Amino acid sequence: MTKPDDFGFNTVRTMSHVADPVPSLDHSGFWKRWYYRLLDGSPVLTKRVIPDPSDPTATHEYESFQGVKIGCSLIIPRNDQPIRGALVTTHGYTAPAPLAACADQWQEIADRGVAVLIVRLRGYPGSQIGIGDQTTPDALGAGWVGRGFAGADAEDWILPDAVGDVCNAVRVMRNILLQRCEVNLDLPVESGRSAVWVHGRSLGGGIGTIATAQLMGRLADENIVGRLCIALPSLGSWAWRMHQRATGTTVDLRRIIEHHHGRSEELFDRLRLCDSAIHASRVRIPTLGMLACRDEVAPAPSAAAVFNAIDAGPGQKWRFVVPYGHFEGGIANARRHALFEHAMTDFFDPNQIPSLAMERWENKMNTGNTDPDGEAP
Repeated sequence: MTKPDDFGFNTVRTMSHVADPVPSLDHSGFWKRWYYRLLDGSPVLTKRVIPDPSDPTATHEYESFQGVKIGCSLIIPRNDQPIRGALVTTHGYTAPAPLAACADQWQEIADRGVAVLIVRLRGYPGSQIGIGDQTTPDALGAGWVGRGFAGADAEDWILPDAVGDVCNAVRVMRNILLQRCEVNLDLPVESGRSAVWVHGRSLGGGIGTIATAQLMGRLADENIVGRLCIALPSLGSWAWRMHQRATGTTVDLRRIIEHHHGRSEELFDRLRLCDSAIHASRVRIPTLGMLACRDEVAPAPSAAAVFNAIDAGPGQKWRFVVPYGHFEGGIANARRHALFEHAMTDFFDPNQIPSLAMERWENKMNTGNTDPDGEAP
């Protein structure tokens, strides 16, 4: 039996944790109205002309909910590879690095023939035009996730709109694959591929899961999202998490609920609208997840609950385990994180189907500090 973490779970209990599946009372109605709002817009990816001072390195932009301009960077192959796939990636809760500093991380995937869109969610640096900085603590000390959470309507909450930011990113990248985009890539785009892939870490993993779920089944004969990769996904298992020691986004949300103690039941129900573990049950595509045995920021059991709820078919879901999540944890932990990045590169290879790409990684999913070729990162 392994040593329990700060939530009293050993590794087996952590990895097998499941969330309360009961949705919000208004789940269906809210997300139906949300989807109509999504369809009201027709986002187009364009080169950014007027820089956002919060991150002037954003190269492109598109318009999302409420007219907010979402800053992003488009990474394309350097080796004249045709575009065979498209990927949208989002960031974690803390302020991410400037977009220009993130390009190298995604270039290897791009060089396999993938157009990669690195997105900054509304209110984060690079996406503050017309909305301002939403990451600094408010009067209650709550950060980004608390913006609008206690508003008169759930539509005031920033989180569902951020889900829309990711869905609109998928839409503009799908237009690239379908050759409907105004951006000139100076590269050929292979026809016959239209499913976009989604990646997210921490906050981005939770939002990416919800966005993927909301796009599932919207087309009769094909998936809009074709592959999903989530690392240490957050926003899941709120019914359990809000009764544990407050960490990460829970700190911000608990401050607001305690301040509005007379509305606590209403606000707890609102939380479940954006429970990524509840939404995950609608995700039925190949999924690669990185989960930690211990994580004191995005609690490891809640991250596992998101992954466990994903309804991908047999042989279409892979769990890569690391010792620690949002913590450096020494060289052994760093190597496991680096190995996951290598596995993810194979997972997003447009020249391989995921099941074959992941087959060589099967005996590296739980332990090991070298890749399938015996190389240490």
